[in-house]
Amino acid sequence: MANISNVISVSLLEAGATADRDNMNLTAVMTDQQDAVLSSANRYELYTDLASVATDFGTDSEMYSHAKIFFATSPNPSNSSGALVAGYWRSASETVVASSGLLTGEELSEATTIGQLQEISDGSFVITVDSAELTITALDFRDSISLGNVITEINTNASFIGVVASLSSDNKIIFTSNTTGVTSTMTYASAHTSGTFVGDILALATGSGSSLVQGANASSLSLETKEAAVTALSALINVKGIMFIDAPTSVESASLASWANSNDVLMYDVFGSASNLEIDTTNVVWANKLAGYTNYRMLYSASNNRKLATSYMARVHSVNFGAENSALTMQLKELAVVAEAYKQTELTKAKNVGLDVYTTIKNTPVILTSGANDFVDNRYNLIAFQDAVSTDLYNLLKQTSAKIPQTTRGINQLVDQCEKTAREFVRAGVFAGGTWTSTDYFGNVDVFNRNIENNGYYFLAGSLADQSQADREARKSPVIQGALKLSGAVHSVDITLVINK
Repeated sequence: MANISNVISVSLLEAGATADRDNMNLTAVMTDQQDAVLSSANRYELYTDLASVATDFGTDSEMYSHAKIFFATSPNPSNSSGALVAGYWRSASETVVASSGLLTGEELSEATTIGQLQEISDGSFVITVDSAELTITALDFRDSISLGNVITEINTNASFIGVVASLSSDNKIIFTSNTTGVTSTMTYASAHTSGTFVGDILALATGSGSSLVQGANASSLSLETKEAAVTALSALINVKGIMFIDAPTSVESASLASWANSNDVLMYDVFGSASNLEIDTTNVVWANKLAGYTNYRMLYSASNNRKLATSYMARVHSVNFGAENSALTMQLKELAVVAEAYKQTELTKAKNVGLDVYTTIKNTPVILTSGANDFVDNRYNLIAFQDAVSTDLYNLLKQTSAKIPQTTRGINQLVDQCEKTAREFVRAGVFAGGTWTSTDYFGNVDVFNRNIENNGYYFLAGSLADQSQADREARKSPVIQGALKLSGAVHSVDITLVINK
């Protein structure tokens, strides 16, 4: 019987993997506590519950006391796909112990790997450990039903000397030299002249996704700045909110404020001196405001309660933009710290200089926000939207099985994606239809105003006909301009009462 492929041929074009948007609710509390958990070799740990923090740091630690406030804040990042990141800051010199040579394989699918290995009774590979070449043969995996069995078979091989095989929590096989220091070295697994080479199946060969780290001698690391600490942390995990348990100095505050604006990260700090309430260029709060460092969120606590920043950060980073009317303002919100009493003069000065305060009104605890350095929700929302629209456009380009052409239809696809992302943020309450009060606009003014009034956003792509030949040959899209109307928030109300007798 003839195969249907003689007449009909069907091919599947599957979409590629998509990139994730930044998780706006990954927030870090930075500590200088050196212990078995955090060090320069392990810059962070993630937590979604308080009990795990207690296990790692102990209930008498500063990290635990801040974590307790973090998780007591309701809602907090753990309620919206976020987490508490315990980040490490090296505030003093640190001795780094000598390390061993490591060969770390790629993550394995247990079912697939075991299925392949169960057919092998003469497995082999060659590996060089501490300059000694080891020839591993006669590996019999026919009775292996788990990766744990595979590790046992390797470790009990008579020729596997001076090295230990282990399995990581994410199913990566790791070979570790028994020695430490610069002479503790490792190579990738290579084929032996006899037997069935299993280095590829175990993902330990060159080109299999494995990686090598050679041993190092013990050394001493000097202290680092707070800016260096957050730079090192951000290179490892994309946190979007950060606070330090140890109060930054004025110099450090200015440095961190500049870093936060440059890296689209919100940083939270507490100030407690009466001088921080003054409009004076020697006051770092006012200096940060004048410099436009809007990502550096500054709070005032007369008792200098650093946990105010922890709870405030936890409350800010709790938004799920996929939910309707989920965008927030911090005005009048409650935190998990004790509110403090202030005179009206202090409240007015704080508002003028750019400090939010946590106090009471009619015996209820509330945050009073200052817009002098913009509002934190504006910064949080706009960082999230900028990442969302860029990620969504990237995924559109990546997932298109053929191409997006440099035609009107192709450019309209890009504009449509921008509008789709904007609609999500309108639904969340970040943007809303309204009157455009700025003198800036683009395109036809009537079309522009009508879209802003009806939708809260307007996107317009440049003309393909006016695009330069160089840009066309470089396969660039015409520039896409977007205008968005923030929904704002009501923070106060003036009431006029007319009385008739």
